[in-house]
Amino acid sequence: MHCSQCDHRIDEPDALFCTQCGQRLATEERCHCCGKQLQGSDKFCSRCGASTNQTTVTNFWRPLYCQGSGSAILPGDRHFLCHRCGKTFLEKFRHQEQACCLDCAAQQQIVPSDTAEASQPQHSPTTNIFYPEQKDDYYRIRLQKLGIAEQDWAEIPAGEFAMGSPQSEINRFDNEHQHEASVDSFYLLKTPVTFKMYDIYCDELKIPRPADEGWGRDLHPVINITYWQAIDYCIWLQKKSGWNIRLPTEAEWEYACRAGTTTPFWTGETITSDQANFDGNFTYGGSERGIRRGSTTPVDEFTPNPWGLHDMHGNVWEWCGSLFDEAYTGLEQQDAGSDRDNLLERVVRGGSWYNVPGGLRSASRNKMGPNYHYLRIGFRILREAEAQ
Repeated sequence: MHCSQCDHRIDEPDALFCTQCGQRLATEERCHCCGKQLQGSDKFCSRCGASTNQTTVTNFWRPLYCQGSGSAILPGDRHFLCHRCGKTFLEKFRHQEQACCLDCAAQQQIVPSDTAEASQPQHSPTTNIFYPEQKDDYYRIRLQKLGIAEQDWAEIPAGEFAMGSPQSEINRFDNEHQHEASVDSFYLLKTPVTFKMYDIYCDELKIPRPADEGWGRDLHPVINITYWQAIDYCIWLQKKSGWNIRLPTEAEWEYACRAGTTTPFWTGETITSDQANFDGNFTYGGSERGIRRGSTTPVDEFTPNPWGLHDMHGNVWEWCGSLFDEAYTGLEQQDAGSDRDNLLERVVRGGSWYNVPGGLRSASRNKMGPNYHYLRIGFRILREAEAQ
């Protein structure tokens, strides 16, 4: 394939732009999102899931990243392939009218040390494009429109921990068999997904907003969400942001909840209604009685755990990406993904505003069918760490 404007030969069969001059390529019978060649009968792209009528998204899309800013290169962004280093970069990091990034253009200006010119000061190549001092501002603004920014994530380190509860823990169940588990590093949203975040998604796709039961929207956790609706939100946010988004596995969730602790709660042996939203008429481990609010509360109302995560105990149960495995045979460390034919129960964790404190323990487990929604269940999302 050759570019119609500059006749540059393009070896990448799925290219959307000419990497020499930036001309958009003819996209007949190609996916408008990722450029993959389509068959005439295709309704969806088999690689990124985009609908051929450009109205529906169904699967994950893994974007390219700009070497200059680290930003995801989203559908429609003009980008180039550097002819020197072979890396992809956005147009703002292009040297003049060449398919060359600013880094490589600067390196071309370096004079060998054994020449007379070596002592002369070196200058960056002449260009009307400048590197931002921080991460790409345009990308940051785009993320803000999605309701989630970089600072809304907590970085969770890789590690091993004792998953489940010891025999001595009050109110434990037999399905909390204690065993060693390990997780890789990841980022977890500091709060459950809020109505403010989720309503942006609903409004863009023109789908009904879920009911808030009259308790408030904005910073209240979104409720009345099925597992599939949570998955669809992850897919939408991934395509919009370029982040690799999914629900946490059950092991990842408990590891993040504990934040290095081994007690029933990250708060210690007990928990009070001043520390979390639950039915404070009931006590645990000698704690004092508190209050029963009878509804959700804003997600930033209570102190976060040592890793910066709010509401890991109480407020709403949170969907996890794992199938419920009564005996803990390994499914707790696996992501069940978005297989719509798999209707086995999924894990929910954390307890809710309705529950007694024993249901809020770090090891406490619950389950629900993926087609069901409830006013006590919301979700929290995970962002995979980028490969180094």
